[in-house]
Amino acid sequence: MHPRFRCRAVDAELVLRSEPAFPAQLHDLPEPPIFLTVRGALPIGGIAIVGSRRPPREASDFAYELARRAGVPVISGLALGIDSAAHRGALAAGLQTLAYVGCGLARLPRANRALADEIVACGGGIASAEWPDQKTSHRALVRRDAFQAAHASAVVLIASEASGGAMHTIRFAEKLGRARFALIPQDGRAYVGNRNALAGGAISLPWNVDQALHALNLKASHRSND
Repeated sequence: MHPRFRCRAVDAELVLRSEPAFPAQLHDLPEPPIFLTVRGALPIGGIAIVGSRRPPREASDFAYELARRAGVPVISGLALGIDSAAHRGALAAGLQTLAYVGCGLARLPRANRALADEIVACGGGIASAEWPDQKTSHRALVRRDAFQAAHASAVVLIASEASGGAMHTIRFAEKLGRARFALIPQDGRAYVGNRNALAGGAISLPWNVDQALHALNLKASHRSND
């Protein structure tokens, strides 16, 4: 079956790297994907909000509220936990939200499908660099993390264990020169990744949404004047 027909079978479009619809930010990657399969729309810019699949409740609530009040598109990875909270916060505010996923669009985990449908119905998008029937793989998940970092102007780490997938996104953000923020860690293993990110140069965000938004806006304003 022709690749474009394979995509249309799951209500997706094939966007080639050479086409104008391909996200310009992904060209900053050393090896941009040759194509994306996309359901819905690809917002321009935005911030990535990432973190653990099993976060403390206060972290999940913070991610939701930060996304709800961000005022810009929210990029994340459609996983349970922080990703889902960020997508839902954006949806609650009528903001575009984009999920990069580490599998084919026909292989989304059952727990994520309803949220994916809601994201598309509300003007956002789901994007993958895999063919629709491709299963999840470690390689695809790491690529997904790179795409989140590249697409966004800043990456915000809410809560992560030391080896959490969100740490890939933070490392890619550093390599790409994107602004990196991490919520000031609480005690416990759930925030070891935050401590590591801050030690690596990420900017600390307070546990106050108003102050966190102010810090993000100041950073964005500074970058726009570079």
